[in-house]
Amino acid sequence: MVLVQISNHVGRCYSNEDGKIIKDILKSHLDKGHNITVSFKDIDGVTSSFVNTAFIELLNEYEFDFIKKSIRFVNSTKQINDMIKDRFLFEVNRRKNLIIA
Repeated sequence: MVLVQISNHVGRCYSNEDGKIIKDILKSHLDKGHNITVSFKDIDGVTSSFVNTAFIELLNEYEFDFIKKSIRFVNSTKQINDMIKDRFLFEVNRRKNLIIA
């Protein structure tokens, strides 16, 4: 299990640029088959821009079930949990509807 502590890599979780830094780190570990624990220690909140780039863009490379199995989140707030959950739910459903339509 690899620990990725967000605050060790970005000062804030506001922008797409912050998200890209985290996405690249996560992707490098996922490509090696590592399970990842993402820690939001010392992070109070995130924006949808950050979440979209850091986590949702991983759906372009991996299936949702693989991401769900491989990444777990710790030391997060309700706002962070809700943002990640809501964005994944929306995007997974949107992609399913594109396939069906």
